[in-house]
Amino acid sequence: MSKIDLSKLQAPTPEDRIKHRTQSGKKLSYVDARYCMDVLDAVVGPENWSDDYKEVKGLLMCGVSINVNGTKVTKWDTGTEANFEGEKSIVSDSFKRACVKWGIARDLYDIKKAGGNATPLPTEASSSNGPQPNSPTQQQAGYILKFGKHKDKFIKEVPLDYLKWFLNQKDNKKDMKTYNEFLGEYQKRMTND
Repeated sequence: MSKIDLSKLQAPTPEDRIKHRTQSGKKLSYVDARYCMDVLDAVVGPENWSDDYKEVKGLLMCGVSINVNGTKVTKWDTGTEANFEGEKSIVSDSFKRACVKWGIARDLYDIKKAGGNATPLPTEASSSNGPQPNSPTQQQAGYILKFGKHKDKFIKEVPLDYLKWFLNQKDNKKDMKTYNEFLGEYQKRMTND
């Protein structure tokens, strides 16, 4: 077997494979799961990658494994349910997010190319929804909750069961920035356990 060049997974996403949708008034760029499969097949070969799914503390996780120099390396992530496809969308989204950890379509998170998929951390001056970190020290500490019993706390100080509770609420995607902060913190804690 020849050596696999994993840096090719980070190649810019071809414009004809990028899809767009509007969510909460923002244009979002994304790829479908088949694009990720095509990239994995082309770069590492269909025999050198696999995906696996498991439930971890109530969330569906996808692991994308690649044979790297004879060793199976897996990167895990979870996804979200779309209004139109239910459970299928969680599987697809968790797969795509795990692929992003390998570098596939990661360029879509670049603000200029993605049309706003990635958003910078708001400052107190730019947010009327409560205090946000505005000094370098505060920004390193992270996102500050704007609501609930943990209002005005850094998200890293919020109990894990509260993060999980929020992620399981039906209307939790009204504010995708907040949802992504909760999901990111939850995932970070789950991978560190």
